[in-house]
Amino acid sequence: MATETITAEEVPSPASVIFSNGYLDEIVETISSKVVTWSSLVGADGLTEEQANAVASLDKELKSSKVEALSKDPSLYAGIFCTIFTKITRVDVLQSVLVLATYLIRSDKAFTAALSSLREICGPLEKLLDSEDEAVRLLAAKVVILLLIATDKPPVPAVQKMLDCSWKLSTCDDYRLKDLAAQSYGAILSVKCTRALFWAKITSYGPPLLEILKSGKGGLQLQYYTVLVFWLLSFELEPAEELNKKCDIIPIILDIMKVAIKEKIIRVSVSLFYNLVTIAPEENIPALLVVSGLPVIKSMAQRKWTDVELEADLVTLSTTLQEAHDSMSTFDEYVSELTSGRLRWSPAHKSIDFWKRNVEQFKEDNWKLLRELAKVIATSSDNTVLAVASNDIGQVITELPEGLKVLQQMGTKTKIMEMMGHPDPDVKYQALKATQVFVARAFA
Repeated sequence: MATETITAEEVPSPASVIFSNGYLDEIVETISSKVVTWSSLVGADGLTEEQANAVASLDKELKSSKVEALSKDPSLYAGIFCTIFTKITRVDVLQSVLVLATYLIRSDKAFTAALSSLREICGPLEKLLDSEDEAVRLLAAKVVILLLIATDKPPVPAVQKMLDCSWKLSTCDDYRLKDLAAQSYGAILSVKCTRALFWAKITSYGPPLLEILKSGKGGLQLQYYTVLVFWLLSFELEPAEELNKKCDIIPIILDIMKVAIKEKIIRVSVSLFYNLVTIAPEENIPALLVVSGLPVIKSMAQRKWTDVELEADLVTLSTTLQEAHDSMSTFDEYVSELTSGRLRWSPAHKSIDFWKRNVEQFKEDNWKLLRELAKVIATSSDNTVLAVASNDIGQVITELPEGLKVLQQMGTKTKIMEMMGHPDPDVKYQALKATQVFVARAFA
């Protein structure tokens, strides 16, 4: 990705992600220490004697020899596993077979292809996802995901099912399960065609992941895998254009970068910004500048890193942001800040000269910018944002009293008057000042 000039064509596709979860690894270790008597499964409602002997023989092999034994007839073993998932209800057996299947899928492509080709495998595995036994549920989810990411075009219903399962895990209080959710998402989204399905439900899937990033709980590994989810999304045009608008992801990731102690977290965060700036520069360069991303990126670009691509990408990002910043007027900066919804007391807000020079632009496009301010008042819960927006509306109406009609139509005038009783003193003060302007200009 290291280039002097960022172009969308130079953003590579991400590599496949294979998850490994400590909690699940402990479950696997416990199950692997147990012995299954495969002959006890022989019967009309179970395995044939030949099938039981075959899987028993495979189970006895050392790990290093299992794949060699499997390679002699992968279709045979795929069929046996499918039969077990369909007919056997014993939890200990299902646990052992799922552990064995996980290892074999990751080790042998022929077996993976044979298992994936069995149409009847989907129903039984989906049923196991709803098992009362947690180990069966989690192991079945891993098997399904490994099968899904083994193909470029996994079946949509199965992908949707696994995305929903991952969402359920992400809402659990147990951070070990949140970690598994993030890694599951990462594995699924490594397949390009799955990202549209995730993005279609970003309002559901996104909040639990954003809460992980904001809270900082669950450890650095969880933080890394969660950022990775958004990085994978950023390879697609629509998410790249709207991620910050829908998730406010840029300031969240920037805050993580400021305190990150692991280079790999910096690496994936920078890669996320690189994609956003590359694929959707108009939406994301101003957003990065508004939250003071330039000094953070410039500072990091001056540090020494073991990853040469990281160093190069930081330099490129720094240069791109600096060029954009240098070409922006004060009014451009104001519009970027307003569009982001993250209004702060930057110098322009209190500059009489700024308002006299630029206020006419608030009338353009049917009062577009004044309507943006009104929208901020209606939707924001941030006290600083509300105070600044009230100040700005007062400044606009001072110079353009005809704008009062727009505010009345949108209910903004009433909302600001109500904010005179706001508990925050700055919001209350700015609302009072704006109301005084309304009263004075109503008779102008």
